[in-house]
Amino acid sequence: MSASQHTAIPRFTLIAPTVWERRPTGRGESFSSDQHPSLIVLLPWTGAHGRHVAKYTGAYQTIFPSASILCITTSTKDICLRSSKRKQQRLQPAVARILDHVQYNDGCANILVHAFSEGGSNKAVELAEAYYNTTGTRLPCSALCLDSTPGHPRYLRLCNALKKSLPPIPILNCTGLFVGSALLGGIWILYCCIKGPDNNVISRTRRRLQDPDHWDPAAPRCYFYSKGDELISWRDVREHVGEVVRSGAPVMDVCFEDSAHCKHAAQHPDRYWGAVALTWKRTCLSEEKRDVKVDLQSGYGRTAVITEKRVMP
Repeated sequence: MSASQHTAIPRFTLIAPTVWERRPTGRGESFSSDQHPSLIVLLPWTGAHGRHVAKYTGAYQTIFPSASILCITTSTKDICLRSSKRKQQRLQPAVARILDHVQYNDGCANILVHAFSEGGSNKAVELAEAYYNTTGTRLPCSALCLDSTPGHPRYLRLCNALKKSLPPIPILNCTGLFVGSALLGGIWILYCCIKGPDNNVISRTRRRLQDPDHWDPAAPRCYFYSKGDELISWRDVREHVGEVVRSGAPVMDVCFEDSAHCKHAAQHPDRYWGAVALTWKRTCLSEEKRDVKVDLQSGYGRTAVITEKRVMP
């Protein structure tokens, strides 16, 4: 299977390297069109297969069929080798598409950003910074969903993540894992001994997700993570949730017990997509009503147990 076949997203148009787009084909019944996000920016995990990404784009087309979807994929080369400057250069077509979308909606675009794992969250912060450097304003993100991210840099977990991002062909997988693990080891030593342990891509991404120049601090957020995730520690994600709550942002905290890395939607679809819908609904509430932390620690829907905790100043 060629690289293009591997990454191609069904029924999406490639508008630039790693940037895919799909325009809406209908209107939804679950929300009126003015309650839909006008644009969904999807940032999958590193090396995501197009047919796996399609499961998420398909769900979004069902929930918000009047929304356009912009999907920006990430490769191992992106996360390990490309500089921040180079990543942002490659993101200019996506920035231009978002600007076109904002202008088409008279500056009132409602954008939902959904990022997966460390590759997706890094691509999200690079996109936000690229947009800021181009426009002088922060990315018009009305709501942010983060799936299995952000973590802390942990070598063995990074090697596991690398293995899962490689092609399923045995010889390529083994060779890529050997070379990639050695490369990760070298990068690990470089940052621990020379550049500093807090200057690596993962640690910088954690900090940049809270940069008020690039993200609206009042925009609702939803974190999906699991105690069964072997790649990203649930404690690392929950730590970030606590940091965001202390900053005053409205947060939804969705912790699963058993789902694997970036597999929460597959194993718990009702709860997962219900939380996405609730997160978007919070964008329509007044600041006073949405200034709460919501924990979804059981099934979503009629059986859900939802507790709200006021965020203290």
